[in-house]
Amino acid sequence: MKKLDGKKVIVAGGSRGIGKSIVLALVNEGAHVLFTYSGNEEAARATEAEAKKVHPYVMSMKADITSQGDMGRVFDSVPSNFEGKVDIYIGVAFPTSVFMPTAMMTIEGYDGMFNAVRGHYFTLQKAAQSLNTGGKIIVFSSGAAAMPQPASGAYAGAKAAIEKFALSLAKETGQHKITVNVVSPGVTETEGLVAPKEMIDMLIAQTPLGRLGTADDVARATVQLCMPEMSWINGQVIQINGGIL
Repeated sequence: MKKLDGKKVIVAGGSRGIGKSIVLALVNEGAHVLFTYSGNEEAARATEAEAKKVHPYVMSMKADITSQGDMGRVFDSVPSNFEGKVDIYIGVAFPTSVFMPTAMMTIEGYDGMFNAVRGHYFTLQKAAQSLNTGGKIIVFSSGAAAMPQPASGAYAGAKAAIEKFALSLAKETGQHKITVNVVSPGVTETEGLVAPKEMIDMLIAQTPLGRLGTADDVARATVQLCMPEMSWINGQVIQINGGIL
């Protein structure tokens, strides 16, 4: 028997990159997974098909993290599709990342990121209302929140806000034995990594382990937080970054 056999998990943003690796790691531990995607249906279908090679209790659902209606429907669909309430919520999605010096930031770029921040807040609210007793909530931040770089001020602030939402929530859900933690990846080699080679080389040089992280590095640590024996870890920011901070 696997440690997450039958656990019902929602992964917001699970079609590509780190989210996809988390979905695959979860199903390999026996979890029943509903993951969301915002636009790339082809990638979502491919991830769903790959996960279903392990077991059939996987489904994808188009949903926008900035829409309370969308995310409410995601949570409400779990009992009818998986015959049980949600046990674990993992919030990876962050649809708009804008890196621009403060003097050049546009209202559109700023609003895109902070709409996602608002979406995470109300999705955390829905998770707190929906999870089984003893459930787990994991929300994603970024190493930029702790170590902002030039041109990352608005992005770092957005991620820092999500961290504080989660850490406050951890103090509110304890009465239901629901833990809330933050995963904060460092620079991770995915298709979404857009940075000049010089910056990447600099970050690798600053990392004691001498490389970029991988999606699987982050996924393995995230899934460990989902395990039953991790029930005493609560209100923490877990840095998965090779020691760069």
